[in-house]
Amino acid sequence: MRVNTRPSSLSLIFRSYLADLRQWMTRLVTGYAFACSFMLAGAVSLLIAIGIGVGAAFHALEVHYGIWIAYAAIGGAFVLLGILGLVMGRVLLARPAPAVPRPGRQADMLKRAIAVPVVARLIASNRTGAGGSVDPTTRALAAGAAIMLVGWLAASRARRQRDAIQD
Repeated sequence: MRVNTRPSSLSLIFRSYLADLRQWMTRLVTGYAFACSFMLAGAVSLLIAIGIGVGAAFHALEVHYGIWIAYAAIGGAFVLLGILGLVMGRVLLARPAPAVPRPGRQADMLKRAIAVPVVARLIASNRTGAGGSVDPTTRALAAGAAIMLVGWLAASRARRQRDAIQD
């Protein structure tokens, strides 16, 4: 086993995307955890306050209208509050989740990881004279591929900048 082994470019790109995905999931779970804890604390406080208010309202209704009217009024109010709570909870849970991060940065790293060695080999083979044995058709195809690769990199960078301006 070699001591000075470097991870491959694909491995680094994959690890980078996994780190982005892990960060996105952490933010998503943390946001939901905070929302649930605040909702729970608010619900407990509200239940305590409602309990005190209901006791006072029940006593007032019982004194003025009788015990059966007091039970009916308090029960009806709780039915309405229960329905309202269920609807509000459903609305909160129905909101859309944040988008999964797109691997755009990693795709650019992959393009560079592929393009740089290919172009470097083409330039090195032409300078050292090793390309002398290569026929002209292969040279033309290699030059065309290098030009297309550079154009692809430039076009994707321009598109990404245009998309960033629109956002």
